[in-house]
Amino acid sequence: MEVHHHSHTPRKKWTHYFWEFLMLFLAVTLGYFVENKREHHIEHQRVKQYARSLSNDLASDTSMINLVLFRIGRNIRMTDTLAAYLRQRPYEQVKNINLFVLSSIDRYPPYTWSRATIDQIKSSGSLRYFDDEYIVKAISAYDAFTRHMDEDQQADDEMANRASELRSQIVDMDYPKELIMGLRNNIDSMMKTDQLGQLLNGDSRRLVAKDLSVIRVFLNEKINLRKHLMIRTIEELPKLKQEAIGLITMLKTRFNFK
Repeated sequence: MEVHHHSHTPRKKWTHYFWEFLMLFLAVTLGYFVENKREHHIEHQRVKQYARSLSNDLASDTSMINLVLFRIGRNIRMTDTLAAYLRQRPYEQVKNINLFVLSSIDRYPPYTWSRATIDQIKSSGSLRYFDDEYIVKAISAYDAFTRHMDEDQQADDEMANRASELRSQIVDMDYPKELIMGLRNNIDSMMKTDQLGQLLNGDSRRLVAKDLSVIRVFLNEKINLRKHLMIRTIEELPKLKQEAIGLITMLKTRFNFK
């Protein structure tokens, strides 16, 4: 009778399993670090793209601020001229065409902030990837400041609306449409035209107001608005412009682009 002998596979030593585990652990760890580095690189490139786009938006904002400053400055000068014209002038010497021209500028254009990039940064949660604390604070502060300026403009518009309502009680505004639009769009050029020159010298339209009382109320409203506009031109808008320029500089320096 044959006797069958079973072959036995030698048992592996514990060190074999240890090295297998170690190799697997190292492979997984290395893969994790490679993936993490890849994601970090992608995020860095995305943030750099955001930084460049935000820098362009801020540059557009500064150009817009310059335009608004110019328009507000023109408004202030017109109010000063109106006040000088009415100072100690009797009702009989107040001409309708003069009041019409001097009160034609009553507001400045609305702000058109370039918020596409900053809104995208906020909505996507990407602000945390800007690893510079000063840049993060500067972005947040700038965004808050622009929204404060929107609220200020709403208040300015309300005052301008009140002044406009008073103006309709004072001045006969039945003038050619071309004159009205010309005064609103470019009063400096319009003042040099023959059309306005002829009106200033020979216009016979009479004031709607019968005395100086409502005219004084109108002037007070314009002067009150002027005080608010001075804050915009002397304090707020120049400061906001400097914040935009400073943030552009920080972004270009941190992310190395021109």
